Amino acid sequence: MHLIAIVGAGRVGQIRAGAIRRSKDSLLAAAVDVDRARAEKLAEGTEAIVSTDWLSVIARPELDAVVVSTPTKFHLDVAIAALRAGKHVLCEKPLGRNVTEARKMFEAACQWRRVLKTGFNYRHMAHVRKAKELLEGNAIGPLHFLRARYGHGGRPGYEKEWCTDAELSGGGVLLEQGIHIFDLVRFLLAEPIQLVAQTQRCFWDFPAVEDNGFCLIETEHGLLAQIHISWTQWVNVFELEVFGRDGYLRLEGRDSHYGPQRLTWGKRKPDHSRPEQEIFEYPPIDNSWDLEWQEFCSAIEQGREPLGGSSDGLRAQQLVETAYESASRRSWISVPVVELSAQKAMQ
Repeated sequence: MHLIAIVGAGRVGQIRAGAIRRSKDSLLAAAVDVDRARAEKLAEGTEAIVSTDWLSVIARPELDAVVVSTPTKFHLDVAIAALRAGKHVLCEKPLGRNVTEARKMFEAACQWRRVLKTGFNYRHMAHVRKAKELLEGNAIGPLHFLRARYGHGGRPGYEKEWCTDAELSGGGVLLEQGIHIFDLVRFLLAEPIQLVAQTQRCFWDFPAVEDNGFCLIETEHGLLAQIHISWTQWVNVFELEVFGRDGYLRLEGRDSHYGPQRLTWGKRKPDHSRPEQEIFEYPPIDNSWDLEWQEFCSAIEQGREPLGGSSDGLRAQQLVETAYESASRRSWISVPVVELSAQKAMQ
């Protein structure tokens, strides 16, 4: 049984607590937040200790792992202290506000030989898992390109939330939401080698971050990915398409806010008439958080880097930072090529 502490009792912390409660292998042992009332709410129905002092909690010897679900500014300090204390860590995306912070966390996990998982639950969504299965089976032939649209329209007072404050978050919509899509480009298509991007502030009165990001990515083997991430998408949308020689995959929906998950497998006909389509529809309840938690626990037990691990989190952060650099220069930028595997560190 894994004993878990959650540091950060906001919306995502509550979601993580739900996954832990449903797990047969884990027990919520501590709930921490600067707002004690939120920590108490997180711990409701459990015997978890409640605290506002994260440093004293993660030092407790009985704990096996820590979930870091605070604003991004605090990820670095909490995660490194937890790793140093011998705990495994699941840290929400992005790992840090920038590549420097993310790399420090990656290196700490390697040094202390602990699992550091990035919160990339999208890899575990039903339509993403099915798309990965079909792509690995060559269902649409040699791949050509990917395109994605993802966003929402915010809410009243959005400009006052922490995720739109550069000091707390590190960036705007490209970092906060776009990092999921950058990760899925790597997961479903191929490794990026260069990109060009542009950011805009179309509507929201943010002093330092963008509410729209556009990016064109070239991967190894010359494949292209086209991405638009938006906080001015007034009707929520999650749509990702992968096109190949023999057909295409279209992924739509995410959860109750974006509509149910659905995957359409289009199969090209020799006469180029309307493609045959096979549609996979999934229950409205998103179980990706539960599956991601299972993957985290399995990685701990097997001493390996998890799917969506620290190297994936660092690599996705590199892509976002390269996109910001490209937007600043208004030019194509090569993506740094570095060795990121944490597997050796876990052995």
